[in-house]
Amino acid sequence: MTRGRRPRLALPSILLVLGILVTAAVVQRERLPEGSHGLVALIDRRRAATRSLSGEVAELGERLASAQAARAEGSAELAGVLERVEQLRPPAGLGPIEGPGLVVELRDSDEAPRTRGDVLDLRIQDVDIQLVVNALWSAGSRAVAVNGRRVAAITAIREAGGRVQVNFRPLSSPYRIAAIGDPEQLRRGLDRSSIAEQLAVWTELYGLGFSVRAEDALRIPSLDAATGLSWARPAAEVAP
Repeated sequence: MTRGRRPRLALPSILLVLGILVTAAVVQRERLPEGSHGLVALIDRRRAATRSLSGEVAELGERLASAQAARAEGSAELAGVLERVEQLRPPAGLGPIEGPGLVVELRDSDEAPRTRGDVLDLRIQDVDIQLVVNALWSAGSRAVAVNGRRVAAITAIREAGGRVQVNFRPLSSPYRIAAIGDPEQLRRGLDRSSIAEQLAVWTELYGLGFSVRAEDALRIPSLDAATGLSWARPAAEVAP
C-alpha cells in the first residue's frame, strides 16, 4: 500500500480586507547562472533584496499609520473608518492574533526508506499539511500558521526541491500547525475530517508523527512583508 501523491486543494478564500494598503514590490528577471556557485550567489542576492524590501515596507507602513492618525484628528468619521480598518487587519493576515487554540504536529518517519516509493510514504507531504489546514479552517479557526508562517487566502503550500514550502519559504519536519479558535470545537472538526483518519492509519503503517494538543495562549504573526497584498483602484479611475 502506498500513499502516493494526491491532488492539491486550494485554501478557502474567506478573508476580507477593508482599507488602504500599500505594498512595495520589485520584480527582477535574471538569467539563471550556470554552476552551483553562481546559483548560490543569485539566491543570496535575492534574499538580501527581500530583506531590504521587507524593511522598506515596514517603514512605509509606519509612515502611513502616522499620516492616517494625523488626518483622523478632528474627523470622527475618518477616525471610525480607520478604527474599523485596524480591526480587520488581523483576520486578513495583516496583523498578529492571540488567543487559545489547537496545535497539530506532523512529523516525518524515523524509518529509513527501502524503496523509491518509501521516500514519499515516510515523509509528510505538502498536501497533508494543506488538508489539515483546510480542516482547521472548516472547524472555525480564526487564524492558522505553519511553523510560524501565517496562512491566508493567498498562501501557497507546495513542494519544491523535495521540501515543503509555505509562502515560498522552505520548512522542515516537524511541522507545527497552530490554529486560534475554540480548542474543543477545532478538535471535533479535525477529528471528523478524512485527513485525521488517514494520518491515524499512516502513523501505524509508516511511523509518521501525528499529535494534537490544546493551548491556552497562542500567538500567530502577520503575513511576511514580502508576501503582502497589493491593491487596486476602480476601473473608472484608470486613465484610458
